[in-house]
Amino acid sequence: MKSAAMRRARVEDAAQIRELVVSAYAHYPSRIGVRPAPLDLDYATEIAEKEVWLASIDGEPRGVLVIRCDGERVIVDNVAVAPDAQRSGLGRALLAQAEARAAALGAVELRLLTHELMTENRRIYERLGWEPIEAPPDERFSRVHFRKPVSRE
Repeated sequence: MKSAAMRRARVEDAAQIRELVVSAYAHYPSRIGVRPAPLDLDYATEIAEKEVWLASIDGEPRGVLVIRCDGERVIVDNVAVAPDAQRSGLGRALLAQAEARAAALGAVELRLLTHELMTENRRIYERLGWEPIEAPPDERFSRVHFRKPVSRE
């Protein structure tokens, strides 16, 4: 992977982040039968209320990470990588950033969820040490919840 520059997003990045998310999620509505929530978020609000990280390659935004603290956990609300940067290691770098932030914030674990039909994402998470966990059923979506302990190395 080319080296990615990662920085906190600013409110003026919201439109570019939205475009990136729309392109990253474009193939999911037809596969899973619903519109993924990240497609309908106000990214200016996300930037104001959560930690949003923007990853750029050669100066172009190619990935985004949205995290938030929930007690002793850091929740990964969104990881999105532009289609032309997928399978480059950028998603792994974004998740490593989530882990680094969780450690810096004193969290004991990270959590995330994904739709059960987003199988490539599930495989990535499991390869990176995330473990599926039991979660309450959700009548609207078939989701898989994951957890990962925060490493203190």
